[in-house]
Amino acid sequence: MNSSFSRTIIYLLIGYVILLIILSMSDWIQTNYPRRPSQLTNQERIQHPVYHSSAIRALDKFYDLSDSEKTHIRHQLNQQLTGITNWLDWLNESRFQVICLGELHTESTRSFLASDFFTKINMDILLLEAVPEEINHFMTLFDNKRDYFPLLDADILNIIRTSTKKNPHIKIFGIEQTNAQQNASQKRHSRDDHIFTNFWDRFESGKTHIALLGALHCADTPNWFYGNLCKEIPFSSKLTHINVIVLGEHQNGPLEAFVYFLDEIGLPKKNFAIHDYLSLPSFIDESFQQLSSQLFDKYRSVIVFRQ
Repeated sequence: MNSSFSRTIIYLLIGYVILLIILSMSDWIQTNYPRRPSQLTNQERIQHPVYHSSAIRALDKFYDLSDSEKTHIRHQLNQQLTGITNWLDWLNESRFQVICLGELHTESTRSFLASDFFTKINMDILLLEAVPEEINHFMTLFDNKRDYFPLLDADILNIIRTSTKKNPHIKIFGIEQTNAQQNASQKRHSRDDHIFTNFWDRFESGKTHIALLGALHCADTPNWFYGNLCKEIPFSSKLTHINVIVLGEHQNGPLEAFVYFLDEIGLPKKNFAIHDYLSLPSFIDESFQQLSSQLFDKYRSVIVFRQ
C-alpha cells in the first residue's frame, strides 16, 4: 500500500512538472512569437455619441447660412484639409530637426504610419518608446525577416521596415525610461524627464529626428516630453521642432463629430492633415470648441486617417 501511494505521489509530481514545462513553453512562445491580432473594425459612423450633438448643432447652423456662405466655408475647408502626401512634402521641405509624432498605440495607427507616413518622410534618426535592449531585439528580428512583433501592443517591425527602406542610413534608438533611471530617481525625476534626458543623449545637431511616442508625450503641455522640449528650446531658436498627433477618425470624440460634419456637408472622404488651424473658417472654431481644447491647442499639426 505504501508502494502504491508512493507511485501515485511520483506520478502526480511528474504530471505537475510536465504541466509547468508546457505552461512555460506556451508563455515563451507567446512572448517570442506573438500572433498578429485580428483587426475587427467597428463600421459605425457614430462611436462617441456623447460628442455627436456638436456635429448636429454645427450642421443646423451651417444649413441656416446663405448659399454663398456655405460655398465659402466648403472652399476654405477644401484648401486647409491638406492631403497627406502634400503635407509630408511640406514637412520634408521644412527640415525640422525634431518631429514629435504622437500616436495611440493601436494596430490601425501603426499600419497607417507604416504605409502612408514612414514611406515618404526623410529622416536620419528614429527614436522609439523602448529601452535599448528592446531596440536590439527588434533589430535582430528585423534582420531575421520576422513579419510581426509588437511594441506597446502594436506592430513595430513594419515601421522599422518602411523607415529603413526609405532612409537606408537611418539610426534607430530607444529613449524610454530605463529601470535603472526609475530606481535611481526616487521620484525626483518623472518618466518624461528621463525620456527627455535620453533624447538629448541621442540627439545629433543638424539631423532630422522623429520621436514616435504616445500622444500625451507629444502634447505641448508642461512636464511632458514635448513640453519640456519647448521649455528648453524656444521656437525662436535654431533648433526647429514640431509636434504632430496622428488619429483615426473614431479615436477621439470631438474629432469624430468634426469628420461627421465634413462628410455631411459634402467634402471628399480622404485622409488629411491640418497644420494651420487658425486658417480654418471661424465657423469651425465656434462650432467645435472641444476639438480646439483637446487637439489644436496642444498640437501644431493633426493627421487624420479614415477607416
